[in-house]
Amino acid sequence: MSLLKRLFSNVNNVEAAQAEADAARGRLVATIEEIHLRISPRNLMDEAMSQVRTRSAGIAQGASVIVRERPATVAAGAGVIALLLAAKPLARIAGTFLHKRAAPQETPAPKLRSPRKRKIAKTAQPASEG
Repeated sequence: MSLLKRLFSNVNNVEAAQAEADAARGRLVATIEEIHLRISPRNLMDEAMSQVRTRSAGIAQGASVIVRERPATVAAGAGVIALLLAAKPLARIAGTFLHKRAAPQETPAPKLRSPRKRKIAKTAQPASEG
């Protein structure tokens, strides 16, 4: 009987260890599910969009303050940017306008290219029979 007592004396400890292992397993599963939810594409996109909204709102507020404080500077900067973006089209328009107002000039006729000389292979002339 002493052998059986010794074998089953740790039964309470085994049950406690089993309960602790089950609790740890449950916490692990909960952690994995939380990580899975955090890295889902939908949640990542929602988080990124909220950060973009927050930052863009801050930038817009800062820009509005600057515009209110220095309207002339902002207008001059916007004008310079507009001119840089429209430089080529404006130059093209100005060029056509100036060409129409100037006296018509005779344009030289284009030079015609001479046809390429073809090399004709000399063929042997047949000997006259006779």
